[in-house]
Amino acid sequence: MELKWRSGPDACSSRSNVSSSNPRAHPRRIQSVFAALILVAAMAAAIPAAAQYMYMDTNGDSLNTWADSLSSTSPTATDIWLDTGANRDDTPGSCGAPGLTSFSFILKAVTGSMSFGTFTSARTASGQQPPASSSTEYHIAVGLNPSETTTELGRYKLGTLNVQAGVGNPCLEFAPGTTLSPRYSTSYGAGCVGPRFDHTSRLGTGWSDWDALSVLPSAPPQVTAPGIVVPPYLDPVVITVQVTPTTCGSVSSLGANLSALPPGHNAVFSPQPGNLGGTLTWQPTASDHGDFPVTFTAASRNPNARTSRTTIIRLVTDPVAVGADEARQEFALWQNRPNPFNPLTTIRYSVPGATRVQLILYDVTGRPVAHLVDHLESPGPHEVAWSGNDDRGRPMASGVYWYRLTSAFGATTRRLVLAR
Repeated sequence: MELKWRSGPDACSSRSNVSSSNPRAHPRRIQSVFAALILVAAMAAAIPAAAQYMYMDTNGDSLNTWADSLSSTSPTATDIWLDTGANRDDTPGSCGAPGLTSFSFILKAVTGSMSFGTFTSARTASGQQPPASSSTEYHIAVGLNPSETTTELGRYKLGTLNVQAGVGNPCLEFAPGTTLSPRYSTSYGAGCVGPRFDHTSRLGTGWSDWDALSVLPSAPPQVTAPGIVVPPYLDPVVITVQVTPTTCGSVSSLGANLSALPPGHNAVFSPQPGNLGGTLTWQPTASDHGDFPVTFTAASRNPNARTSRTTIIRLVTDPVAVGADEARQEFALWQNRPNPFNPLTTIRYSVPGATRVQLILYDVTGRPVAHLVDHLESPGPHEVAWSGNDDRGRPMASGVYWYRLTSAFGATTRRLVLAR
């Protein structure tokens, strides 16, 4: 049974003096009463609950930080805290009325099990519901002594619960409700009208700011990235990184060590929101050759719980320049040089046998703008220059263009950038 301790008159308990025996006797008063009730309901619905922040602390510093963790070998004394007037970032809450008349909380072990021991209230109690617990849930409700009802808005320790992690890698969280009883909730009685007009603020309907605990040592997130990347000559490098959190569903940071890249590089690593992934982009130059390691590192709430993954970016030299005999035996289209360019760039390609070859440039809409090659070609490597003009000799605007090589041995497309 859920406790509903009140610190003031219930907003819904006032009754009208209108007699029910003659509803036509006072029509205006009845209309006024209905209008007032509607106004009160609308105002109460618009008032958010007072509680802003609930958290657990295991090292006695009255805060929730990465150092707070649960032991899997012995019970951990876990302090339960409630801030009745502010968020975790100390911005003010929405209820300015003091008072703490009761509290009730539900803890749930996610992705594992827990052993729950005794709870010792830190407030002066006047009554208490017997605790209910299972291998994954715990609930208790405590009514407070009238001396507590004048407490100012602030951060209060509610009590201490002994908790020991069981199987799996569980994350201990506050929960709005529980399967132990549909009437249980994480809530507290305050001086402001709650969502049910009973001066009780409930997690899930009134506030949603709370922290969780994980097992010591905190399991680091898992980083997924390719072991080696070998992009085509002078192609942009794009590496996608994925991160899977394993500690209470949070990844506090994700970064990339780019110190091994050539001086003056333009590489950029951009993490996704929540640090659950990121993308590295880099445009190598013609002078960049060799292996370049990039290390991606993700950390959980515990900065000491981190995982790193290194990707080798292998850049090879122009295959036409270093091996004409080898290139003679393949069908290939290489990146133009330079790229971006102005005013002239060279495009190299190779065909393994005599064939008709077409090399056509297209704008971003797919419209052909320049036919660079359209004839029978001999086997081996070839090159052609483009000055940035269309078939009529008109200068093309700066931007991205595509060039496509077509022959009896296949077709392939690459991108170039014209920078006027």
